[in-house]
Amino acid sequence: NAQTVRYFKMQNLWRWVVGFFIGFLTGVIAFGIDSGVRGLYQFKFWIMDQLIEECDNCIWKPLLGYIGLNTSFVIIAAILVFIEPLAGGSGIPEIKCYLNGIKIPHVVRIKTLVCKSIGVIFSVSGGLACGQEGPMIHSGAIVAAGVSQGKSTTVPFLNSRMLKEFRNDKEKRDFVSGGTAAGVSAAFGAPLGGVLLSLEEGASFWDQSLTWRTFFCSMVSTFTLNFFMSGATYHQWGKLSQNGLIQLGTFTNQKIHGYDIAMVPFFILLGIAGGAFGALWNYLNMKLLHWRIKRISPSKWRKFVEAIFVVIITSICSFFFSYYIHECKRNTLSDPVAKHIQFFCPNGYYNDMASIFFTPQEEAIKNLFHSSNEFSQPSLIIFFFLYYFLAVWTLGLAIPTGLFVPNLLIGAAFGRFFGTLVEQWFPSLDIDTGTFALMGAASMLGGVSRTTISLCVMLVESTNDMTYGLPIMVCLMIAKWVGDIFIPGIYELHIEVKHIPLLEWEPSIVMRKLTAADVMNMPAICFRQVERVHTVLEFLRKTIHNGFPVVDENHTFCGIILRHQLITLLKKKSVHPSRTACYKLLFSGHVG
Repeated sequence: NAQTVRYFKMQNLWRWVVGFFIGFLTGVIAFGIDSGVRGLYQFKFWIMDQLIEECDNCIWKPLLGYIGLNTSFVIIAAILVFIEPLAGGSGIPEIKCYLNGIKIPHVVRIKTLVCKSIGVIFSVSGGLACGQEGPMIHSGAIVAAGVSQGKSTTVPFLNSRMLKEFRNDKEKRDFVSGGTAAGVSAAFGAPLGGVLLSLEEGASFWDQSLTWRTFFCSMVSTFTLNFFMSGATYHQWGKLSQNGLIQLGTFTNQKIHGYDIAMVPFFILLGIAGGAFGALWNYLNMKLLHWRIKRISPSKWRKFVEAIFVVIITSICSFFFSYYIHECKRNTLSDPVAKHIQFFCPNGYYNDMASIFFTPQEEAIKNLFHSSNEFSQPSLIIFFFLYYFLAVWTLGLAIPTGLFVPNLLIGAAFGRFFGTLVEQWFPSLDIDTGTFALMGAASMLGGVSRTTISLCVMLVESTNDMTYGLPIMVCLMIAKWVGDIFIPGIYELHIEVKHIPLLEWEPSIVMRKLTAADVMNMPAICFRQVERVHTVLEFLRKTIHNGFPVVDENHTFCGIILRHQLITLLKKKSVHPSRTACYKLLFSGHVG
């Protein structure tokens, strides 16, 4: 009738309204994170400049100041994770499981949002090899879960009855899909990439209407962040020139725009290298994670001390390598993109190693992609290996961390190094080393995460250049194929290590020929339709099974009863009235 039609129309309207607020709040949080990181970076290097001037270019005073500032920032991040352990890491594996129907305690709580969004500001500003995009995706998912329900478990007085119709698993999961896409969109300025990542790596429940609402969330998030960053950060209100937290710059002003067909074999080699290095990265991180579970995780204080130890080692390495292993290059004032660091070089020169280590990761990637100034081959390859192992070590610490941007930076350094080699070996080819840096970045991140379509779209949207779409996709596909030969992607490995029961799209090779009989115990422990309480208690105590088959008098399978259902029946004393020592299980009510 008309009333029912009106009711469903209003429900659909409210879905769009909720989607708008999810995108808006995600964009505001992203702006807050970006402003915090920029502010702390400016403060840190202002202090560094003062210390260098005070001690007349000595090394120990700025080194101790650098270590002290980074350690202070990371201590704050570690304290926040100490308060809420789910705020550690990127949160992407947990959100992926949540979108596939697995409930993880505290993963979408306001307390987790506050600790994660504030903690990632300090962990990134602390100079660690981590990024803010993973926590940003998790933050968007938490915003979606909270706004869509109109209430909060952490803050009980926040409870609105207006959205009570959305308080079910399906609706909440759909909104979290939109929040995840909004987080990606805010991080990379890539609304389409956000929708595709939510679809490719996230939800397994999808429909056309959800696609539109998810894209709407992504667009609102991008517009909100763009509006505030353009105005508050760059004082250009209304210009809308800042699409996301990570802007990789356009390639239209490169020395050589585009690529030649002769470069494609070199891009394929980069894809192979990215897949191999990505597989090794995942292997080393898993070995380290297993060690942490045995040695570090049992104590919160050990996790706290480990984070402090890692930031001290990272600070010492970045400072000493920038001071002792670098080349001072002449700074060309005509380069509008480069943001280089002088760091103990003469006036008019820049330190090529410090220009990667001591700038925000986004700016370092831009330098490698677009700067016409040179980076020496020793500096590039040393930075690649050093940052590679620092990133492996950092992922898994008890602080908010992301792996997208560090791996983009690692791959960009290797790609630029490989481009300089190709330029030397094949002088007849007109190449731009920044193009090789882009392909290297895509290959490395693809080799670690194994995302393909969504990552390709994100990189194309972040660079505002469709010209490189095909070679980026080629690099990503080859990196995925090579990496899958050795080890699964990093998110799947973390899900497995955390023992989250996520059912993947396809079974592993060793399971494809298995049948149920191959994994069953013999003989099978079964319950009859009418069973003694003593027998039920005995089986529950002796086994750890979650479900038991129920059979009739002819041993014909009738259904399954779960352990928690049996425990509930025993607690409620659901005993057959005619027999005080047994009870009867009714399949219509309890057994499925």
